[in-house]
Amino acid sequence: MAKKETEVVTIQQAVDLLQALYGVQELEGLKFASKVAINMSNIEEQLRPLDEKMKPSKEFEAFAKTIQEVQGDQEKIAELEEQNAGLVEERKNQIAEVEAMLKNQIEIDLVKIPSNMLPNKINAQQIRGLKLLIV
Repeated sequence: MAKKETEVVTIQQAVDLLQALYGVQELEGLKFASKVAINMSNIEEQLRPLDEKMKPSKEFEAFAKTIQEVQGDQEKIAELEEQNAGLVEERKNQIAEVEAMLKNQIEIDLVKIPSNMLPNKINAQQIRGLKLLIV
């Protein structure tokens, strides 16, 4: 089993790192892929509370579907938003809470990736996204 190191990062940094890992998961290399998969699982587990907090209510999902059905009819959209002002406000508050959560710090266990293990086809942008992992 690979050795894990605990890092303290903001939730936003964890989200960004997870996105960077998604961006390299198709690159070849058994050891590299193994470390990417382990890190993805660790970060996804830590971000589960954020995912739960981000989920819109069933009522808002139904409202959003109605808005999509009248897409382009700004008058109808404005009318629906006015009729459902409480629901819209509730969703805005939920989004604000999630944005605030992104600044919180968490501890995540990361499996570091030696630079000599990086695939040849990795690019500079991908390396920058993985900087927390590369040693």
